[in-house]
Amino acid sequence: MGNCSCRSNTNNKLESGEEHDTQDMSPTAEKRRLSSKKPVLPTLPGFNEDENSRYPLYDNDDIISHSQLQHNIHRYIWQNNFSSPVDDLLRKGSARVLEIGCGDGIWTIDLAKEFTWSLFTGVDAHQKFDQRVEQTNVTFLKADVLDGLPFESNYFDLVFMRFLSFSERQWLEKVANEIVRVCKPGGWVEIMDCTNQYAPKGSATSQLEIVYYEYLKSKNPDLMLNPRYEDYLRSTNKITVIKREEKRITLGKGGGKIGPLLVQNIIATWEQSKKTLSELMGVSEKEFDNLIRTFQKETNDLKTSTRYVRIYVILIDMNVSKINENENENKIVITS
Repeated sequence: MGNCSCRSNTNNKLESGEEHDTQDMSPTAEKRRLSSKKPVLPTLPGFNEDENSRYPLYDNDDIISHSQLQHNIHRYIWQNNFSSPVDDLLRKGSARVLEIGCGDGIWTIDLAKEFTWSLFTGVDAHQKFDQRVEQTNVTFLKADVLDGLPFESNYFDLVFMRFLSFSERQWLEKVANEIVRVCKPGGWVEIMDCTNQYAPKGSATSQLEIVYYEYLKSKNPDLMLNPRYEDYLRSTNKITVIKREEKRITLGKGGGKIGPLLVQNIIATWEQSKKTLSELMGVSEKEFDNLIRTFQKETNDLKTSTRYVRIYVILIDMNVSKINENENENKIVITS
């Protein structure tokens, strides 16, 4: 499960204090916005070409932020930014995409650069994004899905979220209904997450895995390690096709280019809460550092892996008389 949380006490207003005006995002306003001029985009950083890779990781000479590297890693794992079949729709233009829990907006901006004639909105309960983006097809708003999203119903063609933590009660009482509400009939909702579980694993890996889950539970007692996304979305009674894709990724030296980077990201997450985690374990911070080093060795020796998951669903469109019955079955694809 991701480490981010959408929970906040925000009142879904812009940083200036003005409420978001959905009329400014009406179809007519959007057409004026799109036709006024083609978006002026900054030059993309230079990447080394990886064989058979549409989205390489990074060039060694590039200086990029930690969040940009994380985004590149996830994009490299999947070789795309989303699994929902909306590529043609986004290229055609005038499609609307929402990212919930956008953080600093890396995913949203990346798509806006690629699909310059569609419109992208990112929301987050904590304003980490820079509102002074150069893309004219990007909007960022401070908003919390738990407080309700400041958009009219049936508005977006794709609603995307990744690595957000909610309790089961929050999913059933608010989150699932809210993300489905703002998505159009026939539109797609997509959720990406990782399990934060490792196998095979040694003693240090197991201890660190358990204590980190205890830490997350201390912040949200109702938190579930493996959310039942399909069940939550089904509970809205507004979805039809449900598909699930999984990627099993080897950590450490056995994981190619991304294996060592993923280990670094995991360690960075644990070290941010080192004091709390070591206290929960009843060990000193020096002993905690030793466990981290043992974890690194175990992942290399055992070829430890973890799983990344994407669930994407299409909302019921009452204008479609019948959907292929085979499409109603979950599609599970597990690759290394």
